[in-house]
Amino acid sequence: MIQFLKPAPGTSLTRRLKAAIDDPEMEQLLDSWLELAGTGDLPEKSEFDPLNHPTVLPRIWIYELEEDRSDFVCRLCGEEIRYVWGHTTKGLRLSQIASPELFRTNMRRWLYCIEAPAVLLGQSTEQSRFIVKRLSLPFRNGLGQRFVLGASRYDFRHVDPFDQRHPFRYSQSAVAVRTRDLLLDAARDEPSEPAQQWTAQASASV
Repeated sequence: MIQFLKPAPGTSLTRRLKAAIDDPEMEQLLDSWLELAGTGDLPEKSEFDPLNHPTVLPRIWIYELEEDRSDFVCRLCGEEIRYVWGHTTKGLRLSQIASPELFRTNMRRWLYCIEAPAVLLGQSTEQSRFIVKRLSLPFRNGLGQRFVLGASRYDFRHVDPFDQRHPFRYSQSAVAVRTRDLLLDAARDEPSEPAQQWTAQASASV
C-alpha cells in the first residue's frame, strides 16, 4: 500500500513529508537532496557526500539499478546496517538480501522512485524482530545510471510475529511524493501546517 501525498492549497508538502519521516537526521538528508536537485532534474550522485552527514552515515545506503533493470546492487552499506544484518550488504544484489516477496515489493517501489521520479518513505516489520523506516531518494550520474540513496531507522522494540493485534505485523506501507511536486513546494517555502492536513490517495498497484 502506498499513499501518494499531493499538493494542497495552504499546506506545505515538504513539511508534511518531514512530519512523516519524524527523524531529524533523515530530514537533513532530505534537505541535502532538495538543495542538490534545485528546481531541475535528479541530483548527481557525485555531488552528494555522505561525510556531510556524519550522524546518519552509519544508516546510509546506496543501491544502483542494473543495466537490464532486473535488480539493484548495493554500493554503500553503513555500519549500523551491517550490524543489523550481521554482515555487509555492499556488493550484494537486492534479490540476494530480501525474501522473494520483499524483493518484488522493493523492486516496484524503487523503480517507481527513479522513474516517476519520487521520494519514498517506507515502513515495515522485518525478520520478525524490528520495525524499519526507510527514506529513499532518487539520484543519477552523467552516464545515465540511476541510484536510490537513503537511510534507515531501526526500532528494536519487541515485535511478536504471532500477535494478530500488532499494527506492523503485515505492514508494508509507504508514502510517496513526486519530486516535481516536492521541488516546487520547497521553492515556494510555504508556511508550516499541521501534519494531519494530508491530502493522500491510497493505491496498492505500486
